[in-house]
Amino acid sequence: MGINNFKKKKENFLDNTINKKKQTLSSLKPENFTISFEDFDDTQRSGSGFKDWQNIGLLSYMLEVLKGYCCRPLIEQLDGNKFTLYGNFPPPDKTKFKYPAHVSPDAEWGRIHINGKTIIAGHVINNTFYVVFLDKHHHFYISTKKNT
Repeated sequence: MGINNFKKKKENFLDNTINKKKQTLSSLKPENFTISFEDFDDTQRSGSGFKDWQNIGLLSYMLEVLKGYCCRPLIEQLDGNKFTLYGNFPPPDKTKFKYPAHVSPDAEWGRIHINGKTIIAGHVINNTFYVVFLDKHHHFYISTKKNT
């Protein structure tokens, strides 16, 4: 009888420990949106570099926009307007950019609206947006104008 009580206490202890661990993990705040410039490409004619954006006042504005996005998980912020995921890289007739050789061919492409026509284009892995292009003329994914 003593051995059975020991086994029950051990099982209860293990069950309680596992349940507490599960509760702790489920109560943790989801990982917030992060930004990476690891795949940044400023070599293409249609794109821009940081100095260009700094000279026209867009660099600090972009950083303010990105700061706002980094406060919540990425999935909560996809709205199809300011932050859109396209999936595949745009077809050649819809973009003035070339697919960068250093980016994985299965990348999930998207864009974040900065100001006016200005966007940043990149790809998403988990909760990280990898900035690839600074696009001040929205040439990454060219669409027909609406209501004109």
